[in-house]
Amino acid sequence: MGAAMLVGRKREAAALAQLLERTPLRGAVLLMLGDPGIGKSSLLHEAESRGRARGFRILRLAGVESEAAFPFAGLHQMVHPVLDHVSLLPRHEREALLAAFGLVEGPPPDPFLINLAVVDLLAAVAADRPVLVLADDVQWLDPQSHEVLTFVARRVAGPVVIIAVMRRGHAGPFLDAGFPELTVGGVDDDAAAQILSSHAPGLRPAERRRIQREALGNPLALRELPLAMAALPSDGLRPLALSDRLEHAFAGRGAELPSATRDALLVAAVDPADDLTEIIAGTSALRGEPVTADVFDPAQKAGLVTVKEDRVAFLHPLMRSGILQAESLARHQSAHRALAHTLDDVYRRTWHWAQSIVGPDDRIADALEANAAQALSRGAVFSAINDLERSAQLTSRSALRGHRLLMAAGHAFGMGREDIVHELLQAAARTDLTDLDRARMEWLGEMFDRTPGGAARVNELCDLAVRSAPADPDLALDILLAAALRCWWADTGPAARARVVACVDRLPETAGDPRHLAALALAEPVLRARQVIEALTRTPPGDDAGALRVLGLAAYAVGHIALTAEFADRSEVTLRRQGRLGLLSHVVSGQALAYVLLGDLVRAADAAEEGRRLAAETGQPAWGAGQLVCEVLLKALVGDAQEVLRGATEAELHEARDRNAMLSMLQLARGLVSLAAGRDREAYRTLRAVFDPAEPSFHQRNSFQSLTFLADAAVRAGHREDARELVAELEVIARETPSPILHVHLSYARAVLAADQDAEDFYLAALRQDLSSWPYARAKLELAYGSWLRRQKRLHEAQSLLTSAQSTFDRIGALPWGDEARLELRATGAPIDWPESTAERLRQITELSALRLSDDEIAERLSLHRAVVAMYRDRTRPDTPR
Repeated sequence: MGAAMLVGRKREAAALAQLLERTPLRGAVLLMLGDPGIGKSSLLHEAESRGRARGFRILRLAGVESEAAFPFAGLHQMVHPVLDHVSLLPRHEREALLAAFGLVEGPPPDPFLINLAVVDLLAAVAADRPVLVLADDVQWLDPQSHEVLTFVARRVAGPVVIIAVMRRGHAGPFLDAGFPELTVGGVDDDAAAQILSSHAPGLRPAERRRIQREALGNPLALRELPLAMAALPSDGLRPLALSDRLEHAFAGRGAELPSATRDALLVAAVDPADDLTEIIAGTSALRGEPVTADVFDPAQKAGLVTVKEDRVAFLHPLMRSGILQAESLARHQSAHRALAHTLDDVYRRTWHWAQSIVGPDDRIADALEANAAQALSRGAVFSAINDLERSAQLTSRSALRGHRLLMAAGHAFGMGREDIVHELLQAAARTDLTDLDRARMEWLGEMFDRTPGGAARVNELCDLAVRSAPADPDLALDILLAAALRCWWADTGPAARARVVACVDRLPETAGDPRHLAALALAEPVLRARQVIEALTRTPPGDDAGALRVLGLAAYAVGHIALTAEFADRSEVTLRRQGRLGLLSHVVSGQALAYVLLGDLVRAADAAEEGRRLAAETGQPAWGAGQLVCEVLLKALVGDAQEVLRGATEAELHEARDRNAMLSMLQLARGLVSLAAGRDREAYRTLRAVFDPAEPSFHQRNSFQSLTFLADAAVRAGHREDARELVAELEVIARETPSPILHVHLSYARAVLAADQDAEDFYLAALRQDLSSWPYARAKLELAYGSWLRRQKRLHEAQSLLTSAQSTFDRIGALPWGDEARLELRATGAPIDWPESTAERLRQITELSALRLSDDEIAERLSLHRAVVAMYRDRTRPDTPR
């Protein structure tokens, strides 16, 4: 069969040869896509032959449709031959990988640590000789192995080549990863004729033409359809899909075999294992009499299976599915039942029992829940989800059925799988849930609810938390944190915020929990800032990476951005050491935003890029709304005006609607673009809206970070008095909150907006602050103060400050401001060295057109923005005190 399938495959064989001959030092990945029987597996065998000839170590794995329920079955195939190299791995990775295979006892390993272990294991093996991983039928790998293979392919390093095969029409992470693809289609007419001549030389011309027409160049069909046609009535081939016709052909071939052989084929088809001894035992149990290995002899002669080295293998997956298609459901169940009677492995025995019945069976349902616990202990979260879902299907009591579905949904939530969570919650909603489980369902649904809602939804969540608190304070706190997040994202009004805080205060037993502080901070970032900051700075946070992430969220909400970065940095170190990449993607993305607000733009860009990559590698949303807004603000600060306006419009229309927290940051980004382009009045109007409760972009806490730029725009646009009135209002708030982000930006605004006779005192007071964590803010103060000194003709003092500002701006990546500092320095008479990368920008700045779009481009983008804003202004909004 393999030789026939390689006829007419020069293009594909050449592509494989080229891939293996260049053996890139950074690795390579290729995905072959094609229909069943098209010859993908034969091409994989061709790759194996070429790889062996070139000295590759070959590692193989193949998905089996019925095997998809067993944790890490595919991965074990792949790494078993090189498991002796596991001692070369770091301890955490070694233990995680061995735990995945059930070879060591210990706490459940993080799934992504298992992924890292496989990456490093292949790298260690490849240090001796190049490695070729051949993955067949990836669409049928168990979900854990599918995820691991995808992760490894994304991070393939060293002389490691991965060639994977998938059927067209199937989905999965490997297909979605965007690897280079080689589409395997049908062979041409000449190759088809050659295959037919070789395997069915006695065909009449009309039969040959018809088979070629029906086969569509499929090599397997060209081999098998002549035999199928000979066995059919005179009307010939039936009008079925090609794969269906082939399955029927194989089923027909199996139907002609002896009864005992048909039973053995059925047991082999329903058994994910290919162990001959196990299949013979199952067949004997099915028949109620002993059988021996020679029961497969007729099937081998019929070309359906091979039996060698105590393994039974179907010659093609369509042969397995054809055998199953020919048998009734009752026969399938009998085969599963027979295997369940003979297996010692509790996990597999329970799975086969579950496949052998229809309708409720609480005994088996309980055993499947135990299976789920075992899967979790091995880091096989997706298998645990499947076990719990099947357990729920077999559970007779509605409430317990719903509880098990919610357990599965909780694990899916932990993996970031919104699609699975949604399906499971829908199923759970149709059961008679207890009050506590209904609260859990509401909370899980809330985690993926992208509609900001309002005060009404916040109050519903508070009511739910109050009812849940006596039985489960932990769940109540989760629900209140979700309510607090709604208060943060949208303008829910003071009453709703106060209700959340009151409910959190009624949970004294959770006072030491990071979520407790985060809920207070998110709901009342101004009124509770002092309490939150004192708690954050008083108690050492420990090394719990998850807790550090939540504490960082609390610090961010109250405006202590330096503490946010510190918590994120500490969490990052722990997560990297532990290989917990799922949570690491969230932490790194949080780092990016903290670095943007502190002004370390180079580190922000690096963190944002890694956060995006990790989110893709771990199967989580690649670049969500918050990260998109962070990216827009980052581009505004580095001077990428066109990307800012494009990204802001995209986020505003699709991600940030009704989310004041995001809209305020997008408004800041737009204001920065206008300010850099010299559109000072436009900049002031844009930034002033962030502070206006009547505007959709109003967000009291987020407005603080716009104050520096509002002050700049006010001076340039002639709105100094209006800005001073706003500063006076913020001075009142500053007496209530120690929020560093407010005090840092307020100190700048005081100085810039002050009259000349008072300005120097304000500049000196601002620079006396501890700005060691705020490089951008310090450089902005030095630039503003240096410019003021230049205007006062105090050139030597100005040069010192301006040189420091320019150096800082260049170091942190704020290139437009570095150029402005150079222009100020040049005005003092100091010699200036312009980097080559800024030469063109110097010409633009000198002509007062730095980073400026054309009037038409600005007008087009801003008109769309104004239309969006108009939609919000017409809505009724709760009063929000300034």
